[in-house]
Amino acid sequence: MLAKNLRYAIRFMRHNPGFTAVIVLTLALGIGANTAIFSVVYSALLRPLPYRNPSELLFLGESREQYPQIDLAQSSFLDFRDWQHASKTFSSLAGYGYDGFILDTGGEPKLAQATSVTANFFSTLGVKPALGRDFVDGEDKPDGPHQVILSDAFWRTDFGARPEVVGTSIRLDGKPVTIVGVLPHDFEFAQSNSAPLWVPLHPSGGLGERRSLRWLNVVGRLAPGVTPDQAKAEMTGIAAQLAHAYPKENDSISVVLSPFRERIVGKVRPLLLVLLGAVGFVLLIACANVANLLLTRSIARRKEFAVRSALGATRGNLAAQLLTESLMLSVAGASIGLVAAQWGVSLLLSAIPESQLLAMPYLRSAGVSFPVLAFLCLITLLTAILFGLVPAITAARSSVNDILKDETRGGTSSSHARLRGSLVVVEIAVTLILLVAGSLMLQSLNALLRHDRGFNPHNVLSFSVNLPDNSYPNDKDDPNKNTSADTFSREFRDRLGEVPGVLDVASSTIIPVSNGGSTIRFLVEGRSKKLGQEDECNIVEVSRGYFSTLKISLFEGRYFNEDDARHGSEDVVVVSRAFAKAYFPGESALNKRVRYTYDPKSPYRRIVGVVADTALIDLDLPPPAVIFELNEHSGNTYLSYIVRTNGDPLSTVGAAREILHSLDSQLPLVQPRTLDEVAQQAPSVFLRSYPSLLIGSFAGLALILAVIGLYGVISYSVMQRTREIGIRVAMGAQRPDVLRLVLREALTTSATGVLVGVVCGLFLTRLLSSLLYGVTPGDWLTFLSVSIVLLCVSVAACAIPAIRATRVDPVSALRYE
Repeated sequence: MLAKNLRYAIRFMRHNPGFTAVIVLTLALGIGANTAIFSVVYSALLRPLPYRNPSELLFLGESREQYPQIDLAQSSFLDFRDWQHASKTFSSLAGYGYDGFILDTGGEPKLAQATSVTANFFSTLGVKPALGRDFVDGEDKPDGPHQVILSDAFWRTDFGARPEVVGTSIRLDGKPVTIVGVLPHDFEFAQSNSAPLWVPLHPSGGLGERRSLRWLNVVGRLAPGVTPDQAKAEMTGIAAQLAHAYPKENDSISVVLSPFRERIVGKVRPLLLVLLGAVGFVLLIACANVANLLLTRSIARRKEFAVRSALGATRGNLAAQLLTESLMLSVAGASIGLVAAQWGVSLLLSAIPESQLLAMPYLRSAGVSFPVLAFLCLITLLTAILFGLVPAITAARSSVNDILKDETRGGTSSSHARLRGSLVVVEIAVTLILLVAGSLMLQSLNALLRHDRGFNPHNVLSFSVNLPDNSYPNDKDDPNKNTSADTFSREFRDRLGEVPGVLDVASSTIIPVSNGGSTIRFLVEGRSKKLGQEDECNIVEVSRGYFSTLKISLFEGRYFNEDDARHGSEDVVVVSRAFAKAYFPGESALNKRVRYTYDPKSPYRRIVGVVADTALIDLDLPPPAVIFELNEHSGNTYLSYIVRTNGDPLSTVGAAREILHSLDSQLPLVQPRTLDEVAQQAPSVFLRSYPSLLIGSFAGLALILAVIGLYGVISYSVMQRTREIGIRVAMGAQRPDVLRLVLREALTTSATGVLVGVVCGLFLTRLLSSLLYGVTPGDWLTFLSVSIVLLCVSVAACAIPAIRATRVDPVSALRYE
């Protein structure tokens, strides 16, 4: 029976090429889009991580009550060592941090990003180098690194995939470092941002000695049989012990544990799930359209069904035949959709900024795989059932007498008409939901980009410079100072300021909207705090021209001046408005004094100015409380520079690179880009722009399919009611009467779809809450605007069949059928 049905289905498709092509292409569009999105979702959310038993891995960190850190919780190196000795619920605890070196392989020096790790890092993950060996205990020395492991991609691009490079040396910051291994091809660690180099952890100075300095990222593997809750309970107890032993540093510290995949995916999870739901709606509309076409076609095949029934075919036989035809159409659509999906994945990945791909390296492998093919098969089967079930049931329920009656009347039953109308209602409702979702995301993106950042990013170039420690060492008489680094930075800024077209130059420890920065514990003069309960806020070290370069407004007091940079002058700071509101509510912050608590000898610093809040970390986060401190004598060896120009900022890159090389030929210019580009690549912008683009595209596609579906239903209705319309005209009905008759049907169907869409949309758009900014999920103006537009488009789509109905000739109509 199945073989017979298949042969009949193939013959049907061959004899109706145009009809088949429309259905197959419609299905290919829906199935291909779903497969492409699922490929990305699978790679990001479902694909097993390339580690041994990844479910046993957890991230650990520390958070302070005065400065909560959940998503980016880190630990101090000394606390990490105590955890290793005290914990029994973890079989292994490993740490990692971020580093950068000037890499010299004989050509142009370049800055190479590196991840510094404890010797047990790779063994904790369950990863072994593909070539060479792992790090061993004792290699994580403060004067390191002396060994390096290469990523597979770096080994292939820079070393030609030559196995003999293991055991040879490269120069990092001018020092020879031995290549001891190469990582496996499938190894990725999202937190490393695809770093090409892996070196042993080498904490020096305060990084390894200050318990209050939390910079180390920690990953742990649970011991056999231990649950995350048990590990959390133990780590809470260890934190209490450390707080008792070191109240100054740990009194207000709590331990944060988070699942490994959750830390990797973060805020991207809801975005991808929303996209998967949106593209699922597109497939639903495509299925509704195809179901309508097949239903219409099955009505045209009434004589065939009547003859087959008369010859002995049961209702089940007819339903099976129609379902077989649906399956064949679905398979044909899936075949084309699979090809389209591969192109679609490339398109999806090309729309993701490089900075986001580095943070989600698994997306690069998105494509056709066994799970994706399994999803394709499942969705093909479900699609065939979804759009083939309605015509099959309709045909199975129709008796020969009903068919003959419909044939005699020259029309179809009212149940068929209601069914076709119901499918269009579903299409319009789903289209409205997608249009509302796309509009909300677009409004969020617009609100985010228009939000006051506190600084002017236009015509500003940003880049960084990394000074190697061996060429710019700390002062011998005072290890906390670095005169050579200060001198370099000052001379570099002065020479940049002389470049034609440059208006202002400044340096800073971080670039705004770069998701970075440090914090500092402090005390306000005259306010007592329990040991370990000091306040904490962000701190940024800047040069004198920082505020004028970024055009940050002054609310109170003054900016830094030349006198503040002189040796022996009073220690002063500038604070943000958020800082003033948080720590001096209802009073002026000017001339108040604060003292950092990391060093008992730290002097009080007087607040001389209050400036506007700035988007320091990301655009969608509340502005943090910030202390700005002069970096003229800070000795920083890694600084970011901002250059304001009177034209295109990128035209200054060449001059900046020449000046840098004239001062030190081994130094590369790191990540030169405009500040506008930095803001555009912020994670918060990506979380709104990406879904805005895709959901908007899906909504446009859904609108086209819904309009085609409505047009088809109204056109078919006009054709079926030709005799009725002819009789009405013969009895005196005027053209406006006929026009109203047809448009009333279209408006009723459209209005019902809009009403259903609004009701469902009010619930479904709540799923977008975490992605919205500056607009609510139930924004009434958005729902109203989309509803009006959709109704207008629906009326326009029905104008052609409505006008055609007004031109019906009564004589010809009475002869119809």
